[in-house]
Amino acid sequence: MSKVKIISKYSGSVLVKIPDLNFRRELIARGSSFTVDSKLLQEMMYDYGFRYMIESGMLYIDDLQVKKDLGLEPEDATEPVNLIPLEEPQMKRAMTVMPINEFKAFIKKLTYEQMLALSDYAIYNELGDFQKAQIIKEACEKDILKAIELNRQAKEG
Repeated sequence: MSKVKIISKYSGSVLVKIPDLNFRRELIARGSSFTVDSKLLQEMMYDYGFRYMIESGMLYIDDLQVKKDLGLEPEDATEPVNLIPLEEPQMKRAMTVMPINEFKAFIKKLTYEQMLALSDYAIYNELGDFQKAQIIKEACEKDILKAIELNRQAKEG
């Protein structure tokens, strides 16, 4: 049995709780991780909540072969195709210097949870490009510019 590392890509805390398997782990921040046996991971994938966290990008499996074995990536893939992790440098580039046409293509590849993470990153760092904010608003219904404005008003008084 091999061990598989599962990493949190979510900015907040994540609770993985699967009562049927008597399994519980809490990941308190982005980058937190835990390891499980590959056999247990296969059983965990039958839990809809856990599977959603993997497929949406909240949790990430680093090992490409394991993802192929679980059916998350195509057998002939040499790099991740379906589950692409969203890292901070990518988010910064997307919200600052990435051209609009490239940004539109980038957004289409993201899961809903990743779009929310990107919008949270933009709000936290006050990266309010109007065109990109409109694209994100259409994609996940989160108004970045309004949130930045409200945060500034809250800081002022």
